[in-house]
Amino acid sequence: MKNRSTLALLLVIMMVVLMLAGCGAPATAPAPAEPAPEAPASPAETPAATDTPALSFTPGTYQAEVYGYLSYLTVETEFSDSAITAIRVLNHDETPELLALVEERMIPEIINHQSLAVDAVSGATKSSLAVVSAVGQCVQQAGGSTSDLAARKIPVVPGADEVYETDVVVVGVGASGFMAAHNAAASGAKVMAVEKGASVAVSNGVRVSGPFAVDTPVLQAQDSKLTVDKAFYHMMEYSKWGVNADLIRRSLEVSSEAVTQLMDMGYEFREADFRFETPFKKEYGGFHLILTPFAERVMIWEQQLAEDQVEVLYDTTGEKLLMDGDQVVGLEATRKDGTKVTIHADAVILATGGFIGSKDMINQYLSGAQINPAGGSLSTGDGINMALEAGAVLEKEFGLCLNEYGGTNSRATRSAKQDKYDQNSAFRLGVYGGLFVDAQGDRFMNEGMMVDYPMSFGSEPITRMSPYYAVVDQAYMDAMSTIGLYEHTRQKGAPDNWVIGEYYKGKIIDNVFEDMEEGIREGWAYKADTIEELAAQFGLDHLVETVEAYNAFCETGADAQFGKEAMYLTPIKEGPFYITQNQPSGWSTIGGVRVDASLRALNTDNKAIPGLYVIGADAGSLFVSPYYDIPGSYYGLAIDSGVIAGKEAAAYSKGKQ
Repeated sequence: MKNRSTLALLLVIMMVVLMLAGCGAPATAPAPAEPAPEAPASPAETPAATDTPALSFTPGTYQAEVYGYLSYLTVETEFSDSAITAIRVLNHDETPELLALVEERMIPEIINHQSLAVDAVSGATKSSLAVVSAVGQCVQQAGGSTSDLAARKIPVVPGADEVYETDVVVVGVGASGFMAAHNAAASGAKVMAVEKGASVAVSNGVRVSGPFAVDTPVLQAQDSKLTVDKAFYHMMEYSKWGVNADLIRRSLEVSSEAVTQLMDMGYEFREADFRFETPFKKEYGGFHLILTPFAERVMIWEQQLAEDQVEVLYDTTGEKLLMDGDQVVGLEATRKDGTKVTIHADAVILATGGFIGSKDMINQYLSGAQINPAGGSLSTGDGINMALEAGAVLEKEFGLCLNEYGGTNSRATRSAKQDKYDQNSAFRLGVYGGLFVDAQGDRFMNEGMMVDYPMSFGSEPITRMSPYYAVVDQAYMDAMSTIGLYEHTRQKGAPDNWVIGEYYKGKIIDNVFEDMEEGIREGWAYKADTIEELAAQFGLDHLVETVEAYNAFCETGADAQFGKEAMYLTPIKEGPFYITQNQPSGWSTIGGVRVDASLRALNTDNKAIPGLYVIGADAGSLFVSPYYDIPGSYYGLAIDSGVIAGKEAAAYSKGKQ
């Protein structure tokens, strides 16, 4: 297991070196080159140095601004002549609950130990690194040595080994894990959970838009025509019967119960037509938009776990399943400080969220595509790998639940997260349906699919061809900065019932030129007077010929290559020309352990492994690639699987007693 403290220290030193030239005034630090550490936290191997140099500063208060996960953070640091005396985050638009953990846990560590070699808060890595980087800039302004502070390692001493006994242990408290813990407890089981993150607030499950579900109280109140059969047969036909039919039907049948449970906890929902094209809308709509604010959701989860008497070990990583013959009988885990934890249990439920945060598994199962996590970077395939070690087998299909808000690039400071956050708007060119080409400069898809179906039909081509390049001209950039995609596309013939158009109505990216310049400085965008220059910048050998052919399609209004609708055909003729290099961003991965209709992990003989359940993104038999064309299906199936597995695991435990 990698050493999180050592890795954090290396990242700090790297950022400090990059900032040395700008110590005279507050500056923006470059983003880390990688999305997030893959490994869970573990103790530092080297104790605190006993021969550390004395610190010296020019007393005073200094400020620095650094980009974190969602926004710039303004950090103020006070110094005496020999110490950091106070650190305050003055302004930010990060997730408040996560930034609060950084303020409560990490900032006191910096002050108490007079060190920049602090451990990042699990689940808030980029916010943590931003604060460390900003303090480092303030140190430079105060005439101090960032290298001396980074070299002051903080000793971490593991506690005594911990041993627990329980009926059911849940590994991962995301959407599926939370529902599994609740349902197991409600079924009479004694339940424990381990969570790699510092809080439930790190989970995507508390921030998603909402689930797809059938026959809920919300739908009953509006006389919905949606039925389990209609949803089931659509999902099976869409997947070409490539998922577990029995499990999908059972999940849809319990989807009403899953939503009702959340409502009973305090969630509020409204059925809403999602912004993308989908077969389930109007009277057949099943997307349940969550109206409950994020902060309240976090509180609901914490209160419910407490009411259910579920003991959650946060900052703890599940590592190995305990076996008795072919039966799973518990879990070995490690706390962030290195303390060894053993939990003896009748049943284990794996809900670790897939492998969006594991470069190795992305390389293995998604053909080496560069995927940048939009969330869930702590999801590094732990559950899947534990199940495989216990004799489980994988399903045969893997893919991506795409971040629909735009592309990313590992060199970008402000990659796309969500529209309400401060992202580089030039990444929107990667979802706006213009000309997309691959690394050869060849067109590879109907780009309109990225506008209408970004999470389903649009996701597979760009994942396969990552990185991909969006190419536009000056006229297009002018249009985006003055009238926006909606008016531009309406002028080109978009119909009155253009579904996604309602989402883009009034959204003008008036800062696109400024953001493009940022991308050029960071190396993932380029501007040139000729297409030949664009091609040379990224080695796109066929780009000139591709643009010529594409312009011919635009002139005739018919895409003879991929059939893109005329309203998305815009010629590339007026220089200067612009290009962005895009890497897909994902909320989660698709694909994992083969399971049966009870979410029991299956072995090579397709026999259930006693005591082992796999749910949510770790379960390979729930999801299909490309992602279902049903908004909310990922979250919906995740919470459904938690309901099923929680009850099944509790019943299995009772049967053993």
